[in-house]
Amino acid sequence: MIAGGGIGGLAAALALARKGFRSIVLEQAPQFGEIGAGIQIAPNAWHALDALGVGALVKKQAVFIEHLLMFDGISGDKVIDIPLDKRFARRFGNPYAVTHRADIHGSLLDGCKALPRLIELRTSTRVKGFSIEGRSVNVELADNSRVPGGALVGADGARSVVRDAIVGDPLPPSTIHKCYRAVLKIEEVPKDLRFAAATLWAAHNTHIVHYPLRGWKLFNLVATTIGKTISEGHNEPATPEEVLPQFAHYCEKPLKLMRTPKQFTRWMLRYREPVDNWVRGPVALLGDAAHLMLQYMAQGAAMAMEDAVALGVCADESDGDFETCFLRYQEKRMVRASRVQVSANSLIGQIFHVPDGLQRMIRNDIYLGRAAERYYDALEWVFAPPDYVRNFAKSARGRARPASARRKAASSARARP
Repeated sequence: MIAGGGIGGLAAALALARKGFRSIVLEQAPQFGEIGAGIQIAPNAWHALDALGVGALVKKQAVFIEHLLMFDGISGDKVIDIPLDKRFARRFGNPYAVTHRADIHGSLLDGCKALPRLIELRTSTRVKGFSIEGRSVNVELADNSRVPGGALVGADGARSVVRDAIVGDPLPPSTIHKCYRAVLKIEEVPKDLRFAAATLWAAHNTHIVHYPLRGWKLFNLVATTIGKTISEGHNEPATPEEVLPQFAHYCEKPLKLMRTPKQFTRWMLRYREPVDNWVRGPVALLGDAAHLMLQYMAQGAAMAMEDAVALGVCADESDGDFETCFLRYQEKRMVRASRVQVSANSLIGQIFHVPDGLQRMIRNDIYLGRAAERYYDALEWVFAPPDYVRNFAKSARGRARPASARRKAASSARARP
């Protein structure tokens, strides 16, 4: 059983299916879908997508950008330039791209629909709890019905009810981080800002990110500020009159872009501190339910998909013993995912949002003129995929389940959907 049909939940279903395990995905919404707009796909995310068998589908809509850029938002100077050329692809085994979140989610959904004998997709099914009975789980639904399974994966996001039962920490309040988003038509974007890059403009307590989408038909704009909490909301409308004064200290070039949208969408950001347990018996957490992080590493979806691949590997290695599987899965994933959680926070104070004046000049001096290889070395730990992700794609294609696992799956068919 998989609670949640977002990117992490669908990825988990696919990873398990590619190792011969059946699952039911329980999604509370009336249909499977993904909110949000642009998403960056680093090489480790591509390795996970390839392992799940949907990399080629995602690439149809992705834009393969040429640089990762950071400009000083006050002076307009280019501070960081990371080339994403053949050297980058050789180093990490995959390119860097940007796309729409819906394109990743849609490709994962198509992959699940292509395996109806292994993956059942249910909508309008809200999980409200679970009970463990021996080596199986009863999933409790909002309509008071129960669904039995051999194991439960809580991929139910920031407001995870599965996490509530395992960790017991309440959802943290909104941070003082506010994110304003807009998706523009490419012809609306000033020509001198149509970079083939994921571009970031950095200034005190704020930054602006933009990049092209969907074959250069659209342009994603995300502007983040740190200041007074406005609401506890998510996906709320915001006017330019609310947004623009928070970026008044920027130079003219990025401000031209900020003045373009007639309306923004506001997201109040949340994150959790890492915890040292995601598992209770045959129940485990995955994705945001396990390691809710701020977006500044552009790795939230990548970590969820890596979780899914690790889950498939551990289920296979444990021969369907999910209590053992989940402990191995947690051991593989906890340090890496938690390191990304912590690193995303540190980017704000150390690089993106430094105060104007001497601190800004020191930041610029540290990075100006840095060679590509130094950036690649610094990014190796996150962009190079774990071995189990890199090897999953090779071992999963056409691989038959061992006879012992097939017997176990058959004998527990009533317990494990």
